[in-house]
Amino acid sequence: MSRAQLTQERSRARREALLAAAIELFAEGGSRSVTHRAVAARAGLPPATTTYYFASIEELVREALQSHISGWIATLESLASIEIDPRVDVTTASSLVTEIFATRSPEKAGTELAIYLAAARDPELRDSAAAALQALQDLTVSVLGRAGLDAPEDLAAQVVALIAGVALRRQSGQYDEPVEARLITVGVRNLVAAHLLGETAVDEALVRPV
Repeated sequence: MSRAQLTQERSRARREALLAAAIELFAEGGSRSVTHRAVAARAGLPPATTTYYFASIEELVREALQSHISGWIATLESLASIEIDPRVDVTTASSLVTEIFATRSPEKAGTELAIYLAAARDPELRDSAAAALQALQDLTVSVLGRAGLDAPEDLAAQVVALIAGVALRRQSGQYDEPVEARLITVGVRNLVAAHLLGETAVDEALVRPV
């Protein structure tokens, strides 16, 4: 590798370290905690490094959020081949969700929510935030389709809304994780059941004698 290539690689690594540090600080304390000095210190770089790579702290925060969301989209797209067995019972499915919760703590889920909301509030990042949500919805459509469900687009939108609501509720600790896992499992099952029954059958089931 030539000297120019080494210099370019070092510059890229430093820039990525600054972006990662900015996301960490943002997750810990919001945008107010993201300062030039704090980001450089977290990245283990000299104090003036951030101003060399970024014109302002706002630019740094925006690029950090954009980079994080792009990574999130790539992860979701990589999960597109996931298999699902629609015959899994509620107890088994709840156990699987509990295992997923164990790898994504309420704190981590809260961080993702904070990052997403910050991006959604920024006009320059709103499209990226929408793309991230669409990627999650597309993944859900793919999984539901492979489970044998026809035209699952609307159902996928409802499932994503349920997932987002659960992520928010987990922040409060209202329910312990096994209970939360069962609630979301039953919620998804009920949405799927309503989808399979069709609107007419659901409407008829909801009719109460006068």
